[in-house]
This record gives sequence, structure tokens and C-alpha cells, in this order.
Amino acid sequence: MAVICHYETLKYGSKGRNLLTYSDRGEQAIRQGDSEIAEAWFDQAAEYWKQAIALTPGNYIEAQNWLKITGRS
Repeated sequence: MAVICHYETLKYGSKGRNLLTYSDRGEQAIRQGDSEIAEAWFDQAAEYWKQAIALTPGNYIEAQNWLKITGRS
């Protein structure tokens, strides 16, 4: 998720940095075998994506797809 949406987060400014932090921590938790913590971090990232998408509908297509695929839309 972090790699796929990195460019899109840059367009979202300071909140984009939060998105990267949440996504990176989720990826780190997965590598450490802690899926419960990973899901919590990804849920936080999803909330920020939803805000970004609400502000600029039609943008952040990859994020919208990620939300749908992961059941967070």
C-alpha cells in the first residue's frame, strides 16, 4: 500500500506524511507477524484517504481501489 500510493500522498501535503507513516507502520507490523496491529495502522491510513477523497472526488484512484480491495471503503 505505501509504495503504491506514495506519489498520491505527496499531493495531499502534511496529511500525506501521516498516511505514509500509518502505511509504513502497518507494513512493518506485517513483517513482524503482527496482523492485528497492522490492521489498526491501515485503518488509520484508510480514514485519511477517505478525507482526501471527500475533498477531491475523482482523485486518488489507487487509494480508492485499495479501500475497496481491503474492504475499507
